[in-house]
Amino acid sequence: MKFLAPWYEKKDAALVAELKREVPKGHTLHGIPVTALGYRDDKDDVLFALQDGTGRLAAVHLTFQVETDVRWPTFSMFASEAEWIEKMQADHAEFEA
Repeated sequence: MKFLAPWYEKKDAALVAELKREVPKGHTLHGIPVTALGYRDDKDDVLFALQDGTGRLAAVHLTFQVETDVRWPTFSMFASEAEWIEKMQADHAEFEA
């Protein structure tokens, strides 16, 4: 996948570990294996591929602290890579404006 600014490729196991550290029991993403794909450093958002056989992607706003409230960390779920690309293109247009 080709990333457009402000997103860039970042396949970092440390981001996966951070997500696991932050996500409390009861959170939608709790217990789902993921792979980090990209990062948006102006908002601390990470794009993860969910390794659950669904093909879904999640853009997660990391908080860099252990959370106890299932509302955190916030995220947007994408049913497919095509759906994610539409969002990335919109982010790019806004970033370039």
